[in-house]
Amino acid sequence: MHVIRFLASSLFLGLILLGCGDNLFTAPGTENLEILVVRGDGQFGQPGALLPVPLEVRVQTLSTGRGEDGITVQWKVLEGEGAVLGQATSLTDSTGLTSTTLTLGSELGDYRVRASVGGMVSPPVEFLAQAIQNPELTTVPEDPVRAGDTIQVSGRNLSTNPDENVVTFSRIRGRVLTATSTELAVEVPACLPSRAVEVRVHIGTVTTNALPLQVLEGDLFFTMDRGDDLILEATEGFACIRLPSAPGARYLVVPHTTGTVGGAVYDFGLVGLAENPLSGAPAVPERAPGGAHAGAGGEALAAVDRQWAWDARLRALEGEALRERGSDTGGEGWVRSGREERTPQGVPQVGDTREFNVLNAENEFDKVTARIEHITDHAVIYLDEDTPSGGFTASDLAALAGEFEWPIYPTITGAFGSESDLDGNGRVVILLTPAVNRLTPDGADSYVGGYFFGVDLLEDRTGSNKAEIFYAVVPDPTGIHGPVLSRTTLLYAVPSILAHEFEHMVHFNRRILEAGAGDQDALWLSEALAQMAEDLVGDAYNESGDPESGLQYQSGNWSRARRFLLNSNNVSVLATLPPGTLAERGAGWLLLKYLFGQDESGTLLRSLSGSDLTGVENLTGVVGRSWGDIVSDWTGALFLDGTAVPVRLSLRVLGVNLREVLARFDGRYPLNPPEMGASSFSRTGSLWSSAPDYYIITTPEGGGLALNLSGLEGRPPHPASGLRFLLVRLQ
Repeated sequence: MHVIRFLASSLFLGLILLGCGDNLFTAPGTENLEILVVRGDGQFGQPGALLPVPLEVRVQTLSTGRGEDGITVQWKVLEGEGAVLGQATSLTDSTGLTSTTLTLGSELGDYRVRASVGGMVSPPVEFLAQAIQNPELTTVPEDPVRAGDTIQVSGRNLSTNPDENVVTFSRIRGRVLTATSTELAVEVPACLPSRAVEVRVHIGTVTTNALPLQVLEGDLFFTMDRGDDLILEATEGFACIRLPSAPGARYLVVPHTTGTVGGAVYDFGLVGLAENPLSGAPAVPERAPGGAHAGAGGEALAAVDRQWAWDARLRALEGEALRERGSDTGGEGWVRSGREERTPQGVPQVGDTREFNVLNAENEFDKVTARIEHITDHAVIYLDEDTPSGGFTASDLAALAGEFEWPIYPTITGAFGSESDLDGNGRVVILLTPAVNRLTPDGADSYVGGYFFGVDLLEDRTGSNKAEIFYAVVPDPTGIHGPVLSRTTLLYAVPSILAHEFEHMVHFNRRILEAGAGDQDALWLSEALAQMAEDLVGDAYNESGDPESGLQYQSGNWSRARRFLLNSNNVSVLATLPPGTLAERGAGWLLLKYLFGQDESGTLLRSLSGSDLTGVENLTGVVGRSWGDIVSDWTGALFLDGTAVPVRLSLRVLGVNLREVLARFDGRYPLNPPEMGASSFSRTGSLWSSAPDYYIITTPEGGGLALNLSGLEGRPPHPASGLRFLLVRLQ
């Protein structure tokens, strides 16, 4: 028998082809992939130097943006004699990332490196580096200059391209107007207060010596009333404003990235300069927590559970099946919903038996026989004949079916749309089987509770049951088939799993069968939609006067949201660590929860689930706003919701008080920004794609505070970061 298996762990999911033949899946090809630059482009160094930033790329699927593991990337020097790569081939990790190093040759000039993947239709990417002589700064004006003035600085080995010379005044960038190899005309940042600063010239990461300069303040202040906000683009490093001194004034500052390259991490520098004519630069920058992929985020990144891992595996398998099917049909002939096309098979009867194919952990199918135990208007409950004793009672099954009838079924179909009816019986199947119990390995600290598998709705795929089916665990009091699971535990857990997986079933019908999309949505958005289904069912219980049952559906989302907020800068809403940590799931759900509250039409969830667009493109198309603007307002709302600050409605999470709900865990709201600004400061840190960090700023007495966001040392951040900061006056 030819078998395709998975190599899986809590943070690593990859497809491995062990054979061929009439199988459900094939190994992932490279035709559907694209390669993106993450960092390392545009560097400068001296001849013979090892560039400080590795050349890093991400390989991902074109359709879903999912990072692909185990893909071979070939690196080649296209230009620059004597350049040496750290490795000529490298494999992508579980986030789709891989990198190499570059040591420049002995000659001055350009060096180009290409990164490519064999067989990929999308083009390769290139990195450009330059070998330069070490620049030097020789003179700056001796007399005091005024903020906003244009000055001349002199040196050696400067770039003749004005944009390549980054001139900083104590880490705040001034704009270079003209450039020769020995002289630059530079605008002194208009935001500076009266003080001594250190002037440096940076060409990439190559930096000159520092020279002192005395600056006199200009008359440019940025005044804000309480509740006012400002969003500044910081992609070029010029995002600087000067806040006036005001007793008791406090500001929220939210540096955040709006980049969409999953797995990318971007450095930033936040600088505040107070009036101080006797001193130079602020203190040595303090590094905020954050950054590296390995170990970043502590608890927030460590928590991955088996249910998420299994769901990610299923979405990957569905994607392979859909792409294979599209190849078989030349992209034509997608299955459409059978709701109107099929002749009803009649209502099944209690006591009927049926054989099912159930996917196992080895990527084979177990054959199980199950008997109908309960039937309702929208569900048929089958119980595996191999179910151990001590399981669900007849009344338990009736209650489970009743809970699916209300509130799960009407709530989810009302918000997202309808499921398909491939088998024509007008119902979905809930198959309770120990085959699901066996998906959880011995010693695991969490378990797979149930799932929906889209291949069941693709009639021509091997293993398809050709019906709408949920698979769920059964009580196993002695652990015969997997972890010890009591009846009481599962009566609490299974209903919310059904709500989550029912949304996946509806989503598959709306997106694949009705809209004709060739692949699923991005995993982070797909999971956020399913988590919203849990949330809405919880709301239905709350509105009916049963908050205890509501909590059963909503507590998981709030717990994951709290994990995200405890370490927001180290968590990407784009779920960059497959299959997504609990904190990343919390971020995705909070974003959708925020947008759901902002949606006046009431059609957000239905539109997202019925679209053939993917991820960010799907969300921005439905919402009608840019990704950057969505992220900026959302990151502000996460702090401002539940406060008395009179901000605009888009800086609130409407429909819930975040502070009130999340403080129930330990009495504190998880966002607790450090306070700075009574004197000069410099803070550096790292942000994952579309992730925020939070600070509270006060203004010192005297000439106010110059506030600037940029890359490290005042250099521009990576262009793909989409670095911004949100500023809100709190009081």
